[in-house]
Amino acid sequence: MFEEKQGNLEESRRIMRSFDEAVPGLAIVGLRRANLERRQGNLEEAESLLREVIRLNEGTPLASFYSSKLARQLVKVQKNLVRARKVLMEAIEKDPENSKLHLNLLELEFSSDVRQNEGNVLNCIERVLQSNLPTEIKIIFSQRRVEFLEDFGSSIQNLLTAYDEHQKLLKQVSTKKRAAENGPTEESQSKKAKDGSLTATTAATTATASSTAMMGGDMTNSQAAYNYGSWYQHYGAYAYQNPWNYNQYYSQS
Repeated sequence: MFEEKQGNLEESRRIMRSFDEAVPGLAIVGLRRANLERRQGNLEEAESLLREVIRLNEGTPLASFYSSKLARQLVKVQKNLVRARKVLMEAIEKDPENSKLHLNLLELEFSSDVRQNEGNVLNCIERVLQSNLPTEIKIIFSQRRVEFLEDFGSSIQNLLTAYDEHQKLLKQVSTKKRAAENGPTEESQSKKAKDGSLTATTAATTATASSTAMMGGDMTNSQAAYNYGSWYQHYGAYAYQNPWNYNQYYSQS
């Protein structure tokens, strides 16, 4: 970067290329090589460098990481949503349980005209809901679907269906949590049998409270519904890092 600052572009390219060859696998080097070309307006070369490191790291987390970076460049710099979507879709096919890729794809779909892109947004979310990702992650995407359909959806039936499915996911998590807390003991099983009606009443009360929160001001009036910073905080609560955070890859070889 020092050489680039001094205007010595060829020397900067040579240094980074040599470093990349000497210590392969460092994400920051590949990114800086691509970004050097981007800053010089060499968008084709920048794209080519990212595609090359994706190929070289195929089958590793770095391939998914670089795919996210390439997609971001395609949509933000080259203004090509179609090609960016293709990059992420191909990455998801190879790494289907990488929740960061799904999140990046959803962000990409939200970045376009949502009135014309409703189908792609819903397909993106449905893909996650049908995947083997943790239920907690599915809940995040399911909630975004309800919010999206509430704010931009063209069908009230789709909204009501999404809301019902979201409640089912919440119930699954609640049931698992209670089971983990109680433990599979004979005493707890007996207690469940005796208090079945109480459990049903409690579940109904919880669902009603959840319904009020979801369909009330929290969802329809919140200006933060598509605030990705806020979204990533919830995402991080399940031990997933910010999708654009690449510090964890710097030391890989």
